[in-house]
Amino acid sequence: MRPISRAGDTVTRSERAPRLILRFAAGSLVAFLLVGVGVGALVVHYVRGRVERIGTFHAQFVARAVLAPAFRGVDLSAPVTGSERARLDALLAERLFSDGRDVRIKIWRPDGLIVYSDEPALIGRSFPEEVPDLREALEGRVVAGISDLSEPENRFERNLGSKLFFTYEPFRLTPGGPIAAIAEIYQNYAWIQGDIDGLFHSLLLPFGVGVLVLYAMLLPIALRASRELRRQNTRLNQLLALEQQTVAELRDLNRRKDDFVAAASHELRTPLTSIIGYVSTLKGDLGAAPETRVEFATAAEAQAKRLMRQITNLLSAASLQQGSRPIVMERVDFDQLARQVAAQLSRRPERVQVRVPNDVAVVVTDRGRVEEILTNVLDNALKYSPDDTVVEIGASGGEGSFRFWVRDRGIGIDPADREAIFERFHQTDQSSTRRYGGVGLGLFLARGLVQDLGGSIGVESAPGRGSTFTVTIPVVAAPAGGPVSEETVREAVSRNLPV
Repeated sequence: MRPISRAGDTVTRSERAPRLILRFAAGSLVAFLLVGVGVGALVVHYVRGRVERIGTFHAQFVARAVLAPAFRGVDLSAPVTGSERARLDALLAERLFSDGRDVRIKIWRPDGLIVYSDEPALIGRSFPEEVPDLREALEGRVVAGISDLSEPENRFERNLGSKLFFTYEPFRLTPGGPIAAIAEIYQNYAWIQGDIDGLFHSLLLPFGVGVLVLYAMLLPIALRASRELRRQNTRLNQLLALEQQTVAELRDLNRRKDDFVAAASHELRTPLTSIIGYVSTLKGDLGAAPETRVEFATAAEAQAKRLMRQITNLLSAASLQQGSRPIVMERVDFDQLARQVAAQLSRRPERVQVRVPNDVAVVVTDRGRVEEILTNVLDNALKYSPDDTVVEIGASGGEGSFRFWVRDRGIGIDPADREAIFERFHQTDQSSTRRYGGVGLGLFLARGLVQDLGGSIGVESAPGRGSTFTVTIPVVAAPAGGPVSEETVREAVSRNLPV
């Protein structure tokens, strides 16, 4: 084969470069146009959905805040006529129809009879074909949409606009009371379309300009990048494997972040909802009974403590990452501490058995960290074991160390998850219907706090046979009574304990 001269090679590359740039320019332009069209369609869909949801919320507000007070005391089992209808017409004309957004009100019986409307000709008329929509509204489902006014019941709305947005809403005359009828509220779609056009135009112009500017800036960058890519081709192949690993780790971190946000929202909202429900009940007539007050106050207190544990874990995770929390050595009665933690976490004292020998019960260590470690490990054991099983807390001492363990008879841990359970935000089941709560911080915090104390944490477990978490930390044996002496603290320092 005849070798190619360097000059010939240069000519070949110079001929290929313009073609490559032209292909890139044309291809990127098509890609930008397709992306622009796709993003525009998504924006239109998003904006339309959002504005129509706002319209639905507006209709629900009208039904509850305007119509319910106006119709309170009105018999809706039969058509409203006479002076009652005149009063309602005047009231709604003043409070509802004055701005032109709401254009028609119909109050339906479930059998399809209109018992009231601001259009007198509709009162007393029956439309059986509307019964399915009325039933859906009665079942609590949102029934809303755009009407093209082609239905027989819309004959009197055709002069109100080319399109109307309708919403069926269960109509209660008093908050929490029975459903008296179904309110159908029509809004002029021109209002909704105006909001859609305004939002779309405010997004479209900056996006279009941004795409053009980005495309213009991309061409010179592409020229330099193509030259650099030719020089860095070998190096890129070497870095590709590392880059793929980094991307996988980032995706996993992003997934964990999303899972954490979802779990944290659920875990914080659930006790808050319960507390609000109990407090609201206590404010009502049911709260007058002493036994009811005690029961509901106890339940609200339990939910508040649950919420406090979640918030404490979040704050502890933040301080653990920053390393800003000092270690404070003090005399700790572990037997007493374990019983206090067990009482806080379990309503049934017999479920947690504390077995701490007297000769190792008192040590010198950081009480706050040990309490958090035990709380998180015990909470994990109680959560993942049946309510009718016993969880054991035990302890033993050694030369310069203190070991305690929490043993349950729960679901156990798969060997593949042994290390993963100590990772931040780890949850074996991340589905929205998962059986066990939590945000995946308990064991992560326990391991971090143990490491702060210079110790270690391990687990022995098998699926279906329960788990035993063992914590070992360096300590100094405490005197039988009295405060911790300076000599004891100096001994801790001399033995490299974290003080």
